[in-house]
This record gives sequence, C-alpha cells and structure tokens, in this order.
Amino acid sequence: MRRILPFVVVLLTGCQGVATTPVASTPTPSASTSPSATRGVTPLIVAMSQDDQANYTVSLVGLDGRTVAHATAAYGDEKAVPFPGSAAAGSPSGMAAPATQFIAYPRQPSLPNAGVCCDAFLPTLSTSNTRVYFPDGPTAIRYLGRDGSTGLATTIPTPTAKTRAVFSVSPDDQRIAIAVFDWSHAGRMISTVSVQDLHGGHSVGVERAETLYGWPVGWHGGNLVLARMPAFGGAPNPNAAQAYALVNPSTGENLAYLGGMNCPVVGPLSRGGTACVAARCHCIIAADWSGTETPTYTYYDPSEMNWAALSPDGHAVIFSENYGPRAGSGLWRDGSTRFTPTNGVQQMQWLDATHTVAGCPTGGGCYEMTDLTAGTIVRVILPGSVVGVLPGGL
Repeated sequence: MRRILPFVVVLLTGCQGVATTPVASTPTPSASTSPSATRGVTPLIVAMSQDDQANYTVSLVGLDGRTVAHATAAYGDEKAVPFPGSAAAGSPSGMAAPATQFIAYPRQPSLPNAGVCCDAFLPTLSTSNTRVYFPDGPTAIRYLGRDGSTGLATTIPTPTAKTRAVFSVSPDDQRIAIAVFDWSHAGRMISTVSVQDLHGGHSVGVERAETLYGWPVGWHGGNLVLARMPAFGGAPNPNAAQAYALVNPSTGENLAYLGGMNCPVVGPLSRGGTACVAARCHCIIAADWSGTETPTYTYYDPSEMNWAALSPDGHAVIFSENYGPRAGSGLWRDGSTRFTPTNGVQQMQWLDATHTVAGCPTGGGCYEMTDLTAGTIVRVILPGSVVGVLPGGL
C-alpha cells in the first residue's frame, strides 16, 4: 500500500508563480509509466479566457503558473445540437427517445422535466501531444504549440443554421476526426463521423447514426474515442457525455465501451480510461480502455455524483464530495484515501502521474497545483479556466 504524504501549501500572488522547494528531499517526479505517455515532457495546462463577446484567448501555462504561450481567436460555431430530450429539440416529439437522465449536479435528476430543461455543451478544443487546436471563426482550426508556434491547421465544414461540427486531432498531429450533426431535413437528426489527414485528403467514413450519436473527443492506441449519450446542462465531465466508445477509425468497429446509463462518466479522460459513478455501489468506478470496471471510492451519501478524475496509470482517483457527514476533496489510491475538507465541487484534473490541478476553494481564478511526490501545493492565478493538458494523448 502506498503512503500518502502530508502537504505543504505555498501561497503565490500575482499572475505568475515561482518554483518552490519541498520540505524534504524527494525523488524527481517521473513521467507516466503508460506505454502511450510522452516521457520526459513537462506538462502544460491549457487555459481559456473570454476577451469579449466575439473573441477568446488560449494560453499554455507551466507548473509554476507562468504563461509560456498564448493565442487569440474568434469563437467558432457553438450552437446547441437538438439531441432528443434537450431544450434545443423542444418538447418530446416523434424524434424523441426516452428522456436522458440529467446528471449535471447531485440530486437534480428528480427535478420535473429534467430531461428537457437543458442542452449539451459539446467540446470545442482538442489537444495533441504537442499542440492545442481551437476554432478561429466558423471553419478555421488553428493550433498553438508548446514552443509558442501558431498557425492554421485545417478547416472544418462550413456550418449552416441546422448543422454543427465537432473535431478531435490525433496525438501525433497527423489525423483529424470530424463529426457533423445535421437536422436540416424532416425526421431524425443524422450524425456522421469521418477521419482524414489533418492537412486534407484520404477521408474515411467511420459511422452514420440516427439514434446513438457520437462525437470525437480523443484518441487511444491509434483508435478513436467517441462520446456517447449526451448529458445536459453542464455535465460533470468536459465532453457532455454519459459514455465513451473506443472505435477503430478504419472500420468503425466498436472495440470497447466505457460508462453508460448504469455508470455515467465523470471528469476528464486519461491514459488510464475514465471515472464513472455507479448507482449499484454508490461508488466511483475506474473504467479502463478494455471496458473493465473496478470500484474505487464509495460515497457516504447515495445521491452523490460529482466530478472525479482517474489517474494516468488507472490506480488513483481524485474526487469531491458534497453530501453526507463531510464535504471536501479526496485522493483515493490503491485502497487508501486522503480527504481534505473544502467548500464546493472542485473540478480536479491530473497533469501527469504525480501532479494535479484544481480550483481553489476561494475561487477568483485561483488554482492549486499539487505535487503528490513532494507533498507540496502551489497556488497561482491562471489566465482563464482549465480546459486541457499538454501532452493530451490518451
């Protein structure tokens, strides 16, 4: 059983941080042991901030809180997709499927008409191992590299009043998956997913759906990760999903399924898979890329369902808890739990195998960078909200 170290908090002021010295000599943090990890590369936080109603800024930030690169762009197409049961789809009709469970926040599934109150906030950015890709207007996809380079990467289909595209770039910057939702015709909405070379050409159709829709959110082992089953109203994960499918991008074959109605996914994806919350055990499940589910932390209150994040090696979960006899955030690793009392749900994320980031309880743009090996926490002000990590490969 691994020993969980106590933590020393280092307070920093201003928009830049400084490196801190651990209270005791510790081994240098190493990269993830996952075969797909980018070894020896210091992670960078991807942050996004709104400049005005039309423009936003993407920033890459180091573990010391210093911004190493940034780029400004115009917002892309972010119209709501009329999934059955969503606000954009209106009242249930012949197009509607059984109402999707509202899972954005604890206790709210019991609200009247919860399945038709909201929309799914689909992802707009994508990260590879070296770049973040983001829209600049309705069709242009630009990149920002960890070396500060930026430019036009590709374009996506021009949106109409009743179409919307979602994209994901492969970790090696060679391919892009594009989903297009089309509700311009009578009957059910249609979604198509295709994969092509990032710079154009060699396009392969992956799937066409009229019910079980999918949109690309990442890549694992050369295979495409599609989000499934939309979660409405600000889901407890960045992809507006209740489940993920691992799909062969050449044949469309489904290779594994993570999460679902019995265990809706929570938190970000990682090289280890994803966390999901199972009602059968009131616990956080570690779902790996084979679809195998392993119970981890059990909530005190059966109605609890919050953001949680699975570590890159799949052996640890960071989580938050709001109900029951205690409220705060915790780290579960191989059966041991360290709990810290805090207020509010913290959207925590792993930066690599030994570093995490989470919003400070005080808010105000403050984030806590935790070094799990050294046992230190550095508080910094970031230029926007955390929306990803480089390297971003799964």
